[in-house]
Amino acid sequence: MVRELISLPFNVARAAIELPRSMQRSIDEANELMSVSREQLEVIRRQADEALEQAERMNDLLARVVKLTEPIERAQRSGEYAAGALKRAIFGDQPISGDSDETGADILEAGAAEVIEEENAEDR
Repeated sequence: MVRELISLPFNVARAAIELPRSMQRSIDEANELMSVSREQLEVIRRQADEALEQAERMNDLLARVVKLTEPIERAQRSGEYAAGALKRAIFGDQPISGDSDETGADILEAGAAEVIEEENAEDR
């Protein structure tokens, strides 16, 4: 107990002397953590910017693909239309609707003209 009474003031004095150093260490560690956090945020921001740029490039490429496939889709539609018209022309000159007098050849010509008009309108 006497030993504790003698060592207590020394421990208090040592703690009082070390307090500014330990506080400075704590402040330095906090500043270092803040610095690391800023660096990580900067890295995350750069990655987000790169991801946005890549998404924009992908969007541009997708727009090109869509633009390139439009003529193929038009050709497919006109081919289906022409095939239907040929089928009607070969297997009978039945009009598309009951009140129309168009034959299969007329339908085929109208379909071809429609496709040409669509292509001309899109080229403008």
